Amino acid sequence: ILIGTTVASPLFKWLWASNNLEKHKFFFWLLLRDRLNIRNLLRRKHMALDDYNCVLCNDACEETCFHLFFECAFSKDCWSTLPINWDLSLNPLDMIFKARADFDSVIFRELFITGCWVIWTTRNGVIFDNGQVNVSLWKRHFKDELGLVCAQAKPARQASISLWRDNYL
Repeated sequence: ILIGTTVASPLFKWLWASNNLEKHKFFFWLLLRDRLNIRNLLRRKHMALDDYNCVLCNDACEETCFHLFFECAFSKDCWSTLPINWDLSLNPLDMIFKARADFDSVIFRELFITGCWVIWTTRNGVIFDNGQVNVSLWKRHFKDELGLVCAQAKPARQASISLWRDNYL
């Protein structure tokens, strides 16, 4: 489990108050509840796969939510471009709150949720569409998704998201 349901309750309120697209929010809700169809969950459901390892890295690690979004070499490279730094020695909830405090911006939640979404869609692209594991493509997709978030954001956040997006490499 990424974050236990009772422990994650502050994140659920935080999630639904974000300016992200509904598909991002629903995806992130599934992530928090450990209901994404990652390889580890499929194994727990006794689904036979040829391989249960992460498709985004060559570490021969089983694909868990925590690995996919925080420990995977590809994910680490993606987060470093934002830059969001994760203290992997903390429990997941504290890790998120520390990263938010360190990032020190009101748009952290939108960036974090969008970043997770684009890691997820990159992973699915590799599995289902012979996609590439490429940080430059990830950055372009992230910037496009963030533009969609900006377009529907409340005016108070729209300017901050737009400015951050325009300055993102």
